[in-house]
Amino acid sequence: MDQLKGLVKAYEAWVAKNPDVVGDFETTAKWVSYFVAGRISNSNVLSELVYTLSNILVFYNDRIIDRARAESDNAVIRLQSGLCYRLKVTLTTLEYCEVFIEISARRLFGQTGKWLVIALIQLAKAAGRLFLLKHSTLDIITSPPITALNRRALSKQRQTPAAESLPQSEHSITFQLRRSGRIIRKVEGAPPIQYRDFKLHVDNADAAKTQIPRELLKAEYLYIAKPLVHLAAIGLFGQRSWKQYMIALSLDLYSVHVYRQHRHLMSKQQKLELSRRCVNLMYFLVRSPFYDNYSRSRIERVLDFVAQHVPIAKVVAGPLKDYIPQWQNTYFYLWST
Repeated sequence: MDQLKGLVKAYEAWVAKNPDVVGDFETTAKWVSYFVAGRISNSNVLSELVYTLSNILVFYNDRIIDRARAESDNAVIRLQSGLCYRLKVTLTTLEYCEVFIEISARRLFGQTGKWLVIALIQLAKAAGRLFLLKHSTLDIITSPPITALNRRALSKQRQTPAAESLPQSEHSITFQLRRSGRIIRKVEGAPPIQYRDFKLHVDNADAAKTQIPRELLKAEYLYIAKPLVHLAAIGLFGQRSWKQYMIALSLDLYSVHVYRQHRHLMSKQQKLELSRRCVNLMYFLVRSPFYDNYSRSRIERVLDFVAQHVPIAKVVAGPLKDYIPQWQNTYFYLWST
């Protein structure tokens, strides 16, 4: 056991010192999953397992790099060991494993088992997102809840001379106790005695829960409930029905519409996430039944044209044409976003 702990610590130290090499290894692991697809038996499950493990590895390495960066910058290390942080980690891990769990459930238990597992996963995600929205500092739920680190930006920061950017903690008038997480004001941060109200000044926006406007809260509740509503619609109308498709699309459009109506109340994080959700609306072009009736034939014609008229493109366009139906059936669920 001690030897295993030593290996883990040695690995974490190596990741912290060599983030660029780690990034190359992670990229290679993802490309392996693409190569495996369609080339061996049970390739769907195996390639998804490799892809899932690569995402989990990236997530784990991100936490190592982030912790090492905070320590090297002498920053205030926020002890994120509370319930909300553990829930974010759980939801992020579940989101990375979601497709693999669904594929495995279908292979082991058939279609009935698959839909039961999907329903349980979406119930767990919806409950977790509602809890985070109410009890954490988040004002909008991102997907995944803990996003990947921008390794390129961090690399540029490491190359910047230390004299050009002082640690933010040097200018802070508060500090955080490592064990309890309690925020304490420094002596030099106290105002003149005649202006003191003996209330702690919090200079970090993440340290306190901000009140979310009621209008935006309604839009976020609708977005969180959409996967469950869509699953219920599938049970009522069928997976290939236009009714379940239009219900999911209408919920997404209405949620975005409510956010845009009250854009002046939105924070920067909310605006960034709303932009991502607007881009994700394009996924409806490759989701059934729209894909089956309209998109598929047009995509295949474009790939055929490219394969016939663009030199060497046939090597890519041919396999891509064969894999797209499988990817569409595996990844483009209406409840995944």
